[in-house]
Amino acid sequence: MIFPSHCRLVGVVDKYARKDYRPEDAVYFSTQYLLIFDAPDRCEVYEVQGEGEDIMRRRGHARKISEADETLVFEQQVDITNRADLIKKAAKLCKNGINTVVFRGVDKHYNFVHKPDLSALTEVDVFDVAPPWPAWLAFNIKRQDEAGMYGDMMLDFKYHVVDLKDYEDPGRTTIFPCRASGLNGLFLDSLDLEPVGDIKLVGCNTSKLVFEARYPGKAYEHVNICPLSSPKPSRPFILRCCQSERLGLKNINGTKGVAVHWGANPREIFEAVKLLAAELKR
Repeated sequence: MIFPSHCRLVGVVDKYARKDYRPEDAVYFSTQYLLIFDAPDRCEVYEVQGEGEDIMRRRGHARKISEADETLVFEQQVDITNRADLIKKAAKLCKNGINTVVFRGVDKHYNFVHKPDLSALTEVDVFDVAPPWPAWLAFNIKRQDEAGMYGDMMLDFKYHVVDLKDYEDPGRTTIFPCRASGLNGLFLDSLDLEPVGDIKLVGCNTSKLVFEARYPGKAYEHVNICPLSSPKPSRPFILRCCQSERLGLKNINGTKGVAVHWGANPREIFEAVKLLAAELKR
């Protein structure tokens, strides 16, 4: 895969608009690649070397990376700093002879991906629980990822949200942690009378402690939905937990991850992902 680390390394020539263009024209000192457009939607990609010490340098050796017929010019403007997103986009588009995708940024600068390699991205599992919808952790990571905040961390998030509605059971006395969920059942945060019948408590370890403190010795089934207790991760992960002492970097069966508080704000979630990304590079 060739993917310049910054758009400043990429020069652009609109040959179709320059009658006096010459291939030997000087290049800017930082230019390592040239996008030469024959038309607004047709482009060849070259690797070039500038010779000399001046800010504008003689063009030395040039190697063609992709022909115009092998290069797709992406139609929409994108965030060219979101490297993970560009690799994923390019991987989907590189087929039927296309091996290179040229992207134009919203700031009108350019970059490209040649022979995209998805293995350059680290897949991270996001474990969450809902309702209430949206699932708070997954919601924030998704919108931050779309905003490009994780682009240079080269992460590819996979979302796994447990839907508590699947645990509704009209044949049993089902108790959920919080009535904000809007589920059909009873709620631990607003129980006025002692529950009766065949009781099923759907909640985390904290819910279990609260229930047993209020109704000691009462028989019930506990369905533990704590993301930190239920997953058996096979790749890096992030999840949320309501117990402050269990937050931070985690290692479950040799797999690295991070736990944030159940009510973590967007900045705290971003910092947690950043912490995990740094740990994965070690």
